[in-house]
Amino acid sequence: MSTPSGPEIRARQRRERPLGIFCVEGAWSTKLTSKASVRDLLELLEKVDGIRFIHHPVDSVEGLFDAVRRWNQKQYARYSLGYFAFHGEPGRIQIGRRTVSLQALGEALRGSSGKILYFGSCSVLRVPSRELDAFCDLCGSPCIIGFTRDVEWLESAALDLILLDAIARRRDPSGVRQWLVREFRGLADRLGLRVCCASAFGGPQIC
Repeated sequence: MSTPSGPEIRARQRRERPLGIFCVEGAWSTKLTSKASVRDLLELLEKVDGIRFIHHPVDSVEGLFDAVRRWNQKQYARYSLGYFAFHGEPGRIQIGRRTVSLQALGEALRGSSGKILYFGSCSVLRVPSRELDAFCDLCGSPCIIGFTRDVEWLESAALDLILLDAIARRRDPSGVRQWLVREFRGLADRLGLRVCCASAFGGPQIC
């Protein structure tokens, strides 16, 4: 049996390395004393499982669009799991008093082919399947994940932690969905979790 060469070892290490997480987060409260942030979840994932992350707080729609456009730069290629942590409503995320539609976000994400998108936001994916299909086509994402119901912050944060870890390490969201249904179906159903995988993971599967 031949000994793997240096390039082969490095290629295998890249395949086995967890996906990096690119997180953009809005403010959860108007109170200056509020300390709520998903950064603590990301730091825990990095300390326990070595999952590297970028955490970028935004306080405006323009700041969100600038962040996701910069995400396409080659230097951030390893951070291919996007985590959008905002207040939300059906088909939209909220930033302060303004909202951003999935259509507008998809336009900003155009060219992000291959990136998995996770929305840690209330009800964002409570829209018709055709809208999610169009969003996937627009931004080139093989899979989008989020909630169809309003969720409590701590409860959704617990599922965020479980899902981000599983996706980053397993890489295949369709497999993660099967595992999640088997292990955490009660929590996923209560929060209205929706996993929508496009053709890269076994044909159109808007669910």
